[in-house]
Amino acid sequence: MIECTFLGTSSAFPTIKRNHPAVYVTVEGDRILLDCGEGTQRQIRKAGLSPSLDYVFITHWHGDHSLGLGGIIQSLNMMKSSKRLQVFGPSGTNQSIKNILLAYKFYNRLDIKSTSVNAPKEKLLINTGDYQVSAINVKHSVRCLAYKIKEKDVRNIYSEKLAEKGIKPGKFLSKLKDGKDVVYNGIKLKYKELTYIKKGKSLAYVTDLRYEPGIIPFIKGVDSLIIESTFGEEFEKSAEFFHLNIKEAMRLAKGSGAKNVYFVHTSQRYENDDMLAKSAEALYSRMKCSFKYSFPNDFDKFVL
Repeated sequence: MIECTFLGTSSAFPTIKRNHPAVYVTVEGDRILLDCGEGTQRQIRKAGLSPSLDYVFITHWHGDHSLGLGGIIQSLNMMKSSKRLQVFGPSGTNQSIKNILLAYKFYNRLDIKSTSVNAPKEKLLINTGDYQVSAINVKHSVRCLAYKIKEKDVRNIYSEKLAEKGIKPGKFLSKLKDGKDVVYNGIKLKYKELTYIKKGKSLAYVTDLRYEPGIIPFIKGVDSLIIESTFGEEFEKSAEFFHLNIKEAMRLAKGSGAKNVYFVHTSQRYENDDMLAKSAEALYSRMKCSFKYSFPNDFDKFVL
């Protein structure tokens, strides 16, 4: 199960209602941050989430996506955390982490492992027994990555079919889940008849970037897509700012085939204006989209 909490949904400027970008994700007990904008650790506390993180994935090193990382590291140091914190980011990340550690005076040295990533094609970063995390380069004004989290498919047993055969569940059936036939009391139990594949859920996180259809193969088929829509349709110079307007974001969302889409990284210009939502509504109808979408607020949650 993948659980997500939006800790920050604004863009360059935090607002009264929206903090800098950050999404808190839990997958099979692991705690993940997608970006870590200014004030993220306070948002974690307000959301009632654990500050004990396993991974931080930075899309790029603009301040609105990374200024909170120093605070996270300091807090974990003060907690005397013995847990390793793994930080991934685009090329130059190793040096950025060194700079943070040099700039601030910590009480002790946290066990941090940083990884700089260059991914012209989709690159696998983490491969656990339960899920994978991959990344790909996107076009922004600085080196930038998009990320994808995918649970692995699981083979489950049809318990009702076992019951029909008068067989009670037991450890001896584990081979069925491994895709192997089992002999029980002289009866051959075929995994193809008694098991099914439960598809793992998937989530993509795409921000910040200039519009590029080339990202679609990376996000194709995800269950949920978190994507920036910094500007409204009326803002036609989004490419000059290396960002998406809602029309461009809607195109990518439709191309992905995602079931649920969350538009984030909203410009402060729409703080007290429903122009962006109205623009999205009109585009959705005009483009004949079928996914569910929303503009989440800070602390909104969803589960996959």
